[in-house]
Amino acid sequence: MKRWRHFTVAVGIMPALAIYVGVMVWLSTFFIEVHFLLDLLFFTVAGLAWIPAASSVVKWLAQHEAE
Repeated sequence: MKRWRHFTVAVGIMPALAIYVGVMVWLSTFFIEVHFLLDLLFFTVAGLAWIPAASSVVKWLAQHEAE
């Protein structure tokens, strides 16, 4: 078993997610309080947009662990 992959994912995904959250908070300053529906749309999309990237990392980890 190659445990370095788990360590890489653990160390890499947290800072990446923190940077993503920071960028989304910064972008939200341009949209906030313009209109309720725009706020709802932005925060829904921003809240779900990180899932495909994180799932691809987990998929990569699972594929290499199965070998």
